[in-house]
Amino acid sequence: MKLPDFLTGLNPLETRLIEVCRSLAENEKVFINAVDLLKVIAMDDWGMDEEDFEEECEELAGMVYPIEDYEEESVGFAYRTLLRMGLPWRNRYPYFVLAGMTGDPHDEVPFGPESVEARLSKTALILFPIHKKPLLPGALLNGVLLKNGYEVPPHNLEEIWMAMEQVRQEPDVTVDELMEILPGPDFGAGGIVGGFEAIKSLYGEGRGPLTLRSKIDTIIDGGRTRIEVRSLPHGVLINTALAQIKNLNADDRLPGFLVKDHSEGKTLRIVIDMQSALSAEELKTLIFKETDLERTVQFQCGYRDDSGWLVEGPMIDVLKEAVAQCTSGWHKKSGDPIEFVPFFREMMKHGGYKNPLSKLADERKTAVYKMDRP
Repeated sequence: MKLPDFLTGLNPLETRLIEVCRSLAENEKVFINAVDLLKVIAMDDWGMDEEDFEEECEELAGMVYPIEDYEEESVGFAYRTLLRMGLPWRNRYPYFVLAGMTGDPHDEVPFGPESVEARLSKTALILFPIHKKPLLPGALLNGVLLKNGYEVPPHNLEEIWMAMEQVRQEPDVTVDELMEILPGPDFGAGGIVGGFEAIKSLYGEGRGPLTLRSKIDTIIDGGRTRIEVRSLPHGVLINTALAQIKNLNADDRLPGFLVKDHSEGKTLRIVIDMQSALSAEELKTLIFKETDLERTVQFQCGYRDDSGWLVEGPMIDVLKEAVAQCTSGWHKKSGDPIEFVPFFREMMKHGGYKNPLSKLADERKTAVYKMDRP
């Protein structure tokens, strides 16, 4: 499969799904049934006949398997791709708003496409203006899994926006100065990433490992030990985490304890309760060591997509290239045409300009722990 375009962060199928949704919707608020989206892809792009299309949809109505079980030019693969683009725990900035039986962060098992509708998200509508290059590089916003096993990490939109302004104004900015604006990756599932020196090495060298871990709160530490898992590392599902924690009990690697899943909606809450055989910190250490609640992932900042234009190297170089390639989002409030992009500090001081990206700003979810563990 082709690498995603760095500017959009999308591969050809993902790009086509956005195009088809935009063409079928009467306006940006209208939801389109997933079957109608998939039908255009299958019949117009792949030349599939209607009978075969309906047969594959019927199979999906019975069971939707993981994406790796499907051929690339199949309805199942396209459906899984559509879902993945709209899942908030998979994407920092989902490109679709999904409605219906789409699966959840426990196991991601959805119903068939007849039970799901989709429309473009505010992110897709603003980030990808028609007939223009994106306002920001999608690969740095939602991340990309590369063929070499490395990943480009996702980031907070407002921080990438500010970081691009910084390197545009000050091309000789240092990594330390950059990290005052862009302190680290930001994952859709939240969690914690660290440490500071590892992130600095990744941004400075362009490649390196980061430790991703759950956020675990201490509730009781004394007569009993009780902790609550409040987020999971990027790529870890709730059922996977529950099974691994319970296995610690079954394998006698952990004294007897109770595990209860109180997760609901967007709120993750796994409670682990035990007698005081271990302190809260000892229990956390064991869980981090023996389960995917802490995992090390190899990341890199940039890559050469199939067009071959993007530089591979330090984050500052990647941001410089993105600045040169992306569309400027700045407009004059007066409506007059803008002849050049003013310095950000000038806009902050004098005003008179606006940027649609400000509508997408939100609070970051992933914490950065500053002290690297020995």
